[in-house]
Amino acid sequence: MTKPHILVLGGGEDQLPAYHEARRLGYGVIGVDQRPQALGAAAADHFLCMTTRAPERIAAAVGHLDVAAVISPASDAAQESVAELSRILGTPHQPAPDAVRASVDKGYFHTVLERIGLPGYGHLRSKDPDELRLAAATLPLPVIVKPNDSSGSKGVRVVADPAALPAALAEARAYSFSGEVIVEEMLLGQHLSAEAFLRDAKLATIAVTERATTGAPHMITTAHTVPAELTPATEIRLRSMIMDICVALGHTDGPVNFDFVVDRTEEIRFIEMGARLGGNGMPLLVRHAYGINTYEAALRLALGQDFDLAPRHDKKTALQILTTDTDGVLRTVEGEDAVRALPQTAELRLFAGPGSQVRRYTQAGRKLGYLLLVADGYAELRAAQEQARALLRFGVEPAAPVPARRPEPLTEKVR
Repeated sequence: MTKPHILVLGGGEDQLPAYHEARRLGYGVIGVDQRPQALGAAAADHFLCMTTRAPERIAAAVGHLDVAAVISPASDAAQESVAELSRILGTPHQPAPDAVRASVDKGYFHTVLERIGLPGYGHLRSKDPDELRLAAATLPLPVIVKPNDSSGSKGVRVVADPAALPAALAEARAYSFSGEVIVEEMLLGQHLSAEAFLRDAKLATIAVTERATTGAPHMITTAHTVPAELTPATEIRLRSMIMDICVALGHTDGPVNFDFVVDRTEEIRFIEMGARLGGNGMPLLVRHAYGINTYEAALRLALGQDFDLAPRHDKKTALQILTTDTDGVLRTVEGEDAVRALPQTAELRLFAGPGSQVRRYTQAGRKLGYLLLVADGYAELRAAQEQARALLRFGVEPAAPVPARRPEPLTEKVR
């Protein structure tokens, strides 16, 4: 009898913990990623070097193995394949179709919010550049242009000058699987995220984080701090709104994450969602803040097993995404030992070492690592973040200038 396996779609830094967790639970691991150098290639028992967006091909390739569950943390692009493979292979947990669609189609998510009466904002999705330009002219500048169905901040751009709009639309379309682009009003206020987990149609746990970004033009996440400083009334309203969305989508069990903005009037406006474990290290943040292993919970849900979401503690925690602003070769990493020695350091994970090719942080998949810090208070946490930034230095030898080229091929990255 063959050993049962977990099929993990994606082999990046945010899927890799699922490989280790599956093996800890006694399962073999089948990894799928179109990049032969993906971290999962070395970590899997069986590795398929192919796109995660080809469920029939994947099913045919694993037909000789006992597949007990399918999962894809941190990847919106793979969620349709998770649903289809769960159906083809007959695994215990079947994702809700509408929740999958809302995860991969930003325009559809806007439609759901409108249908259930939650606050929205100006937007339009289309394949037609002329239609999109006309829509942008009706919105206050700046606007945000992004692919309707991509993730990992690929092709996302803040546009403040109408003259820059055609290039932004073309870039976003190049990163869209469907060719659809969405133009949105840019929201002002406190940027936050919610990493939640439902059980039996109830909100079993939620981590609400303050989200820092690079700012314009790309607005890529650089850090999360949990718990976010919200008024009790706003947090109660947020939980109610999240449940309204999940009920509307038929999402009764499993992880779900949201990006949203709270404006100066305390109005909550949702931007995007994903019915899966969050990217950018969010499960690690939840584990250090509350002692909850959401990787294990998501795997056990996919296996049809009971799972534990009881918090073990409640700590103020920050996750810093480590990056560089230079394309080139990483030559040195300074201050690693000093940062690890900080009393607030809970975990430091580096995904690149000396000799690695690294890229400027204009997409979420180009991160160099994660730093998790834990403290008793916000002041101590922020001071530790500043100290770590001063200590940890990445020496990058700049790459020689190259002619402009087309966008990188679409891959399954995090939001």
